[in-house]
Amino acid sequence: MLRASGEALESEVDIHTIAHGAYVEFGEELVSFATHVLERNPGLAESRNILQELVGDAGLVEAAATVAAFQGLNRIADATGIQLDDGLNSESADFRSLLGLEKFSGADSTKKTETTARSESVMGIFR
Repeated sequence: MLRASGEALESEVDIHTIAHGAYVEFGEELVSFATHVLERNPGLAESRNILQELVGDAGLVEAAATVAAFQGLNRIADATGIQLDDGLNSESADFRSLLGLEKFSGADSTKKTETTARSESVMGIFR
């Protein structure tokens, strides 16, 4: 959807920029925090402390709630076996690979595709 929105607006979407904070204030720290939460790795405490210093207690709670909400939605989708539909699956094959999303357990619910088929319009994704 992000790629299709960029194409509809004739704007380039750079996945690397998004993955590094997308020019959002404290974006790199927010991405780092979310990554540490999702990976449950030892850097979480340090990442949380850094983010808390930058955005305060309320900002940290908001960031944690946002990560938790998305994680909850993903767990529901994974538990029910929801798949990407064919259109979104083929549209996103290249950047899912680039971002390493296939390593997550939820990827097992969706058939693998190696090729990317671009739609002519945003609505074309829903095929």
